[in-house]
Amino acid sequence: MGMIWRVLMGLLGPTAVAIGLSILLAGAQTVGSLGESAFNVLSGSTTASPPWPPTMDSELRFYAALFLGFGVLCGRTALNPARHAGDVPWLMLVFFIGGLGRALSWLSVGPPHPFFLSLMTMELALPPVVILLWSMDRRRGLDG
Repeated sequence: MGMIWRVLMGLLGPTAVAIGLSILLAGAQTVGSLGESAFNVLSGSTTASPPWPPTMDSELRFYAALFLGFGVLCGRTALNPARHAGDVPWLMLVFFIGGLGRALSWLSVGPPHPFFLSLMTMELALPPVVILLWSMDRRRGLDG
């Protein structure tokens, strides 16, 4: 089981960088619609979100840069655990809080497209798994 958390962080990092860059460059509506469309094809759903207002696009492009930075830090941690393994709980806390933000949005303004609910599920489930694996490796002295 040793270092599985590194693989998960190594997958999360580039994924977050790709998502952050795509939202920053192509816009939240474009990226969100692609995710929704892929979800619909795979699930048979026909749900579609209404157009996103320019203010939301502006806000999400700003936050996309922060998600991009998060991805870089996750990748750095996976590549150099001896130096950065201590960052794992903090990075996973940030990711988990993002999932809580989605849950709060759902409760406050209603359900998003099911694609975004699936993202929320991953954002709430992955951090405890990564931290558990990381802490098991730390106890066994396998931090890098």
